[in-house]
Amino acid sequence: MEDLITKYVSLSKEDPEKSESWSQLCNSGQTQLYRLSETKDGVFEDSIVAIALIDGVTACEMCEIFHSQDLKLKWDNSIDKSTWIEDKDEHCAVYHQVQKRIWPSAQRDFVYESHKQQLGEGDNPDWIVCNVSCDHATAPSDKYCRASVEIVFYCQTIVTGDPLLRENIKCKIFYSSKIDPGGWIPVSAVKAAATREYPKFIKNLGTFAQDHVKDQKMK
Repeated sequence: MEDLITKYVSLSKEDPEKSESWSQLCNSGQTQLYRLSETKDGVFEDSIVAIALIDGVTACEMCEIFHSQDLKLKWDNSIDKSTWIEDKDEHCAVYHQVQKRIWPSAQRDFVYESHKQQLGEGDNPDWIVCNVSCDHATAPSDKYCRASVEIVFYCQTIVTGDPLLRENIKCKIFYSSKIDPGGWIPVSAVKAAATREYPKFIKNLGTFAQDHVKDQKMK
């Protein structure tokens, strides 16, 4: 988790328009989609990264909504069911998640640790959630096609005015998701679907977050 956090905090400081590793796939309102190409241990790989701005929500609130399983089931329409397995600590838990089936492929599931962490101090610290596949002895393993994931959701609060009210804040999201679907689905098909669905995903999450926090005291 610490390696992922270090990596993505560093990546968030890069300017996609000035780096050869980044290429823009689409620009949809306040959401930009990029392909990020990297070489890891001598192996070339690329991932799709979404960078977005959400009005009226703090980084803490956004990561809380993304991390909470109860809230996730209210805004993520791709989930069939999600089951808690174990708490590692107050900010990290293990879950078994089953995705809705996309015909004609087999239904997918994955087991993952979800880790939420505050980064830095001050009045408006950054927050991050990392969801990483793991093995667990109690997770079912014979009903679905097991996928693996590496998801990073890094958020920063941007203050645009004074006083500190919801109309004067934005949340900058840096979202990366690497998914190996397992089975016969080619990774290229997964990336094509991600390019199409990421902007919808971010918009759905942002709309839910704005509605969820609008009558709450800011965190």
